Amino acid sequence: MDEHGSGTAGPGGAAASEDVSDRPPEAIDTDNGVATELVETPPVTIAAAPPPRGPRRVGSRFTVIVGALSVLAIAGVGALGYSLSQDLTATRSSLAASETDLGSTRSTLDDTSVALATTKSELAGAVSSREALDQTIAELSGEVADQTACVVQQMDALLELARISDLQTDNFNRTSDGSTWAVSADKREKAVGNAIDAYYNAYSKAFDGATSAARDWAAKGKDARGVIAAQAKQQLAEFALIDRSAAEIQAALDALETDLAALEEACREVAE
Repeated sequence: MDEHGSGTAGPGGAAASEDVSDRPPEAIDTDNGVATELVETPPVTIAAAPPPRGPRRVGSRFTVIVGALSVLAIAGVGALGYSLSQDLTATRSSLAASETDLGSTRSTLDDTSVALATTKSELAGAVSSREALDQTIAELSGEVADQTACVVQQMDALLELARISDLQTDNFNRTSDGSTWAVSADKREKAVGNAIDAYYNAYSKAFDGATSAARDWAAKGKDARGVIAAQAKQQLAEFALIDRSAAEIQAALDALETDLAALEEACREVAE
């Protein structure tokens, strides 16, 4: 091979020029490649132009450039694989921490669920107790209402008894001193005395022959009889009033006795 890369004749006697591009590129030694973790370096294939039909002359500089580019490509792929491996390791660590937090959260959730179940159970017990208390309160309220009604009826009975007692007192006082009947009785009694005296004197004067005086005393006796009749009528009216009041009092006593019997039975049931 001369300076211009021309070849000599081969064993067959024909001269042929050989170009470097006629052969595929030589493999690059990658013994010094970057070590990767968990990520395998994918094979890198450098595309080469198809060999020309005719003889070409390529300098060694091109071959060096191609080799350098191959080394850079392999180094870049190795660096990418290392970076991906580091990211994957960090992701796994973060995932492990997340799983730990998830386990702690699940444990807390279980505790919360247990506490919630306990609270629900206590709430159900409290609701049941409250319902029982409400029932007791309702029953007690009914009993208090019945007792109150019993007390009210007893007070009404006492008031009625007091009213009847007042009626009896008033009726008794209709014949007491100073009453209309008592005044009328006094007037009647006095008129009776006057009438007796007047008729006695009239009889005496008439016996003595004093006719005029006898007439006067007879007139006085007649007037006394009028007073007696009027006062007797007044007393009869008072007696009639007393009788009506007594009947009213008796009716009130009978009604009160009936009410007291029913009241006693009702209050006995309340007391039981």
